Amino acid sequence: MKNYLIFALILLFPLTFYACEKEPELVEEELYKTIMTELAILNQMDQEVLGERDKDELRQEIFQSYGVEEDKFSRSHEIYESDIDAQMERVKDIQDRLKTERDSIQAAERRHKDEIKLGPDEIREQIRSRARNSDTDPDSL
Repeated sequence: MKNYLIFALILLFPLTFYACEKEPELVEEELYKTIMTELAILNQMDQEVLGERDKDELRQEIFQSYGVEEDKFSRSHEIYESDIDAQMERVKDIQDRLKTERDSIQAAERRHKDEIKLGPDEIREQIRSRARNSDTDPDSL
């Protein structure tokens, strides 16, 4: 009986120790979704748009700007992904955020194009003005 009790205690000790381990600290869910949104945007950017900047450098800037270590984010991501249904809801929210951003950019582009559009009279005036200037200034061509 004594051996059985010692054996049971030996088996229970690792389970007790494992249960007492504190759960890893997660990135708060809203912050997680915000960072995921920014990372998704970064992943879709062409290198031409980034110029000399490296995506890894910008990725680090994203984490720094939110005060989150990449390791902590990765652990949080693994844990959040383990609950598939909840993660699907988070992904849907992130997709909605990305659509909103896209729509906002497209609206800004349309406004910009509308602002720079010139009417026929304005175009003719610019052509005439250049022609007048070219008569007096050969460098204006």
